[in-house]
Amino acid sequence: MWIIVYVIIGLAVVAAFVKILSKNATPQIKKTPAHYVSISAEDNLDAFATVYDLDWKPERELISGIPPDVEKIINSIESISPLITDLSARLNDPDINPKDISRLIITDQGLTSFILKRVNSPYYGLVQKVDNIFNAIVILGYNEIYRIVMEERAAKIGIKPSREEWIHANLTSTIAAYLASTSRIGVPGGTMVTLGMLHDIARTIMLQSLPQPENGFSRDPRERLRQETELYGIDHATLGGILARRWQMPERLSNAIGRHHWPMFWPLREVAQASPDVIKELAILSISDVAAKNFSQDITGTYIGDDYYRFIKKPPKIESILMPEITRDLKRIRHIGETKHGESGDPQAGSDRE
Repeated sequence: MWIIVYVIIGLAVVAAFVKILSKNATPQIKKTPAHYVSISAEDNLDAFATVYDLDWKPERELISGIPPDVEKIINSIESISPLITDLSARLNDPDINPKDISRLIITDQGLTSFILKRVNSPYYGLVQKVDNIFNAIVILGYNEIYRIVMEERAAKIGIKPSREEWIHANLTSTIAAYLASTSRIGVPGGTMVTLGMLHDIARTIMLQSLPQPENGFSRDPRERLRQETELYGIDHATLGGILARRWQMPERLSNAIGRHHWPMFWPLREVAQASPDVIKELAILSISDVAAKNFSQDITGTYIGDDYYRFIKKPPKIESILMPEITRDLKRIRHIGETKHGESGDPQAGSDRE
């Protein structure tokens, strides 16, 4: 009997000892929150860590005054047609109707003629001729018609972009409309078309009316802003925001135009605190601006921190923005811009010769 008891006790001790050893060998794994950092093996860790550690940054305070030389030029420019703001608002209406938009446009005979001439040009390559605005809207879509309207309205007050500027505005507008749709963060497509076409309008004015540096401006967008500030006392983004306010455009659009380069200088958290009402528009517009410059090979790289790409639900790579579904349109825009003759800003000038 005692032998059996001793055997049972011995087996229990051995089992307990084995259990202890097993527990020590495979400690219990505690669940901890996951942390993700989107830096791939080929990314430069130092550049990622210091993306906003810059020697120069523009002022973030709202500027009310304009240098006298610039003020004189701005005062000579007529106000842009209120049709731009009206159309932008209507494009953001979920109950938008092609008939309503066409009725609004046909009240201006010159604008109607311009749109139909553009729509029927080789630029779009339509098989059948379009003879009315309603059909033009149905075939090309609201955003495309709106881009044509903005170009005509700007040219009417003497603002005619160079070939490169025309290409960049249309590339940026196309990318911005695409990102507004795919990111689904609640930004109306009409708003982004407006911002894409008008974000650099003051840059066009500076190019046409102010003295240029002897060796030209830097292609680097940050360095260009510094050069403009030193040369003119104001940069094109800030001036564009002031001009938009004078044209009585909505304050949100004016702020977005004036601050569209901020994401290259400050992280999302800081910009969102300073501009909470337009942070979505700024994120899409700034990324679209950089992507358009990459597509044109003016610059290489994202120029903006990963936080903005994550915010619009995109990987922090230019390739994730320039997707195949939009590059066909981008190539078409670039082609017609590069083949047009002269610097009139009218792509029709080149497309008629193709």
